[in-house]
Amino acid sequence: MIDTHCHLLPALDDGPQSMGGSVELARQLMAAGVSFVLCTPHFSRLFPTTADSARTRLLELRAELFEEGVGLELGLAAEVSPGFAVSGTAVDFAARSVGGFLLVELEPDTPVDFLSIAADRLAESDLRPIFAHPERCRAIRSRPRLLEEARAAGALVQVVAPSLTGRWGGETATAGWRLLELGCVDLLASDAHRVRGEGPHIAQAAALVHERFGPELLHALTEQGPASLVGRTAQPA
Repeated sequence: MIDTHCHLLPALDDGPQSMGGSVELARQLMAAGVSFVLCTPHFSRLFPTTADSARTRLLELRAELFEEGVGLELGLAAEVSPGFAVSGTAVDFAARSVGGFLLVELEPDTPVDFLSIAADRLAESDLRPIFAHPERCRAIRSRPRLLEEARAAGALVQVVAPSLTGRWGGETATAGWRLLELGCVDLLASDAHRVRGEGPHIAQAAALVHERFGPELLHALTEQGPASLVGRTAQPA
C-alpha cells in the first residue's frame, strides 16, 4: 500500500516526538503492508511547520531508516489547515504540494462553502485540493453530494483509516462508510501519528474495505490512485 497521509516525521507536529518513535512507527506501517509513506506534517496556526524543517526531518529519517534496515520509502507534502489553505501564498502551496495537489484538512466545524472557496484559491496556483477526512466534517456529513461536485471539478477525496475502524466514534465511521458506498472516495490513508499496541489502523481498515467492497476498490484506494499522485508505478492488484 501507498499511504498518502501520515505524521511520521519526528518532532514537527503531533506525530512522534523522537527519531526512535518515527522509526518504530515506520516498522509498524511496513508490517501493515505499507511500502511508501507520503509524510504530511501539519501546516497550521498550531503547527506552522516550515518547508525547510520538514525537508530536513525527511532526510534525517531516511538516513535513520537506512541504518536500521527499514525499507520504507518516503515522500513529502503537508496537511494544510483550512485557514492556511485560504490565506497561504503560492510559494507556501508549491513547497507542500504533490503531483499538482495540496492536501487540505477538513475539520469538524469547517463550513460547507469552504470546498469551493479552497478549490478556487488553489486554482490560482494551478493546484487542486485533496480533501482530507471529510467524514469528520459535520457539514459534509449532512451534504455528502458536495464531494461529488468537488471531484467533478478535479478535487480528490481522502478518507482515513481511524475513521473507518471507529476510533473517532460511530457517527464518523458511518459517514466514512457512506462516502465509500456513494463512490466519492479516491484515497484511503493511515493518518498515523504514533506507535500503537494494536498497530496502525490502515491494516484493519484495508481488510474491512476488502471484505465489504472487494479487492478492486481497495487497490484503487491504496495503490492505483496513490501511485498516480506520488509518481510511482502501481503494483498489480
